[in-house]
Amino acid sequence: MWGARSVVVGVPASVLAEQIISLLPEDGTPVVNRIMRAMLSKRLSTRIDAATYFEAIEQLAGRNAIGRARGRGGSIFLASEPPTPIAEPAPRPTPLGEWSEAQLMAPTKRFLEKIFSTSLDLPPGAAFVVTDTSTTGPREGQWARPDFILVSVMRFQLLPGSQLDVHSFELKTEAGGSVQAVHEALAQTRFTNFGHLVWHVPFGSRAEAKLPEIETHCKKHGIGLIVIRDPNDIDSWETFLDAIPKKTSASTIDAFLTSRLPPAHRDKIVRAVLGD
Repeated sequence: MWGARSVVVGVPASVLAEQIISLLPEDGTPVVNRIMRAMLSKRLSTRIDAATYFEAIEQLAGRNAIGRARGRGGSIFLASEPPTPIAEPAPRPTPLGEWSEAQLMAPTKRFLEKIFSTSLDLPPGAAFVVTDTSTTGPREGQWARPDFILVSVMRFQLLPGSQLDVHSFELKTEAGGSVQAVHEALAQTRFTNFGHLVWHVPFGSRAEAKLPEIETHCKKHGIGLIVIRDPNDIDSWETFLDAIPKKTSASTIDAFLTSRLPPAHRDKIVRAVLGD
């Protein structure tokens, strides 16, 4: 059907087919063919020939392993019925959620202190603190405990006073990324100036198929999107979207910080605001 194919050495269509199955979301979420080819290319570290890719798609469709949606580049999704097995399938990837949220906390703190704070381009003399707020503050209120907050203070050179900004961060594991996670991050901006979703999506993960949807919802609500690639290498993390500032009142932010910041961080912020 697809004519003569240009075979990519070492990646026959049968192997490619099993890799596709391992990358498709188990809940039946469709994946655009263009995105699936990019995911396969990252996982296998080679260019994926279009003819070979579609030969693999034909094999899977013939086994009733996948469904296909035509138009706008086309997309594929896991069929509701289990596929007919073939001999010697390729190994499935590491299951989602191997890194727990607790394990991701320390590298996230390092990222915020060393890379995110630098991206704010704060002037000399500015101050900032990064605080784990996942277990602090009042328990009442839904989604009222960001995993982290970053508070920055900078003073103006000519005008009196200072500018204080509060960023909140909602951390999610590989399996935890969802539209609801975006709304959690959004809800937290009722106490802060900026909200961010930090999501663990390693290269080659089937969770990457949901990135376009999550990115769309983050953009719609002005939520920043930070993607953790390798938790052990914070330089590999990617900022997909910058957060848009919210019009949160100063009194609300003041009450929030009073209930969340430990004394040492509170003192540092007060000194920076006062210019001491």
